[in-house]
Amino acid sequence: MSYPPPYDPNQAQPPAYDPNQPSPPPWQPNQPPAYGTPAYGTPAYQPSPVQPPKKSKTGLIVGIILGVVLLLCAVCGVGGYYLFYKAGEAIEDLPNMIPSVGVATGDATGSHSVRYAVEGTGQALITYSEGPGKTQNETVTLPWTKNFTLNTDSFGLSVIAFRSPGGDGNVTGCSISVDGTERQKRAGSGSSATCVSVFVGG
Repeated sequence: MSYPPPYDPNQAQPPAYDPNQPSPPPWQPNQPPAYGTPAYGTPAYQPSPVQPPKKSKTGLIVGIILGVVLLLCAVCGVGGYYLFYKAGEAIEDLPNMIPSVGVATGDATGSHSVRYAVEGTGQALITYSEGPGKTQNETVTLPWTKNFTLNTDSFGLSVIAFRSPGGDGNVTGCSISVDGTERQKRAGSGSSATCVSVFVGG
């Protein structure tokens, strides 16, 4: 039979009972945790940051292309008149006046240099765009170049050349360059040449 150890006067004694001390709340197994405190074993909810939607440039590109196509339709109508009635050229040249529209991208710098060029000899009627709603017409002697600056990052470009009615000119080709880089180059049919390009910066 074992006996308890003898009394040790140096051993620490438990605190005396205090009748005014509040008692702890009774334990309730189904009670949810306090607000803002995650349940045991469950990490606190952290919502993932919402990423802003990326802006699509598809609508902008389509709008620019539609504007250029409308310009081409109007100019091609005038060109057909000159080719068929004035210059007596073959009507088969008209399909060559509607080229594919090339879409080029570059840095969004807010300002871009543009260069048009038409190769050939003799007199030519040239129609070219200098931005939205800005169409210019010139009668020139080939070869011909035009340099200007556009203060925007998205734009359509077009240059169309016709041999002058009754003349003996020869339109051999055209090109469009943006910021020193050639964006489109097409051969001419002798009587006409057309270059079209869309530039989108950013």
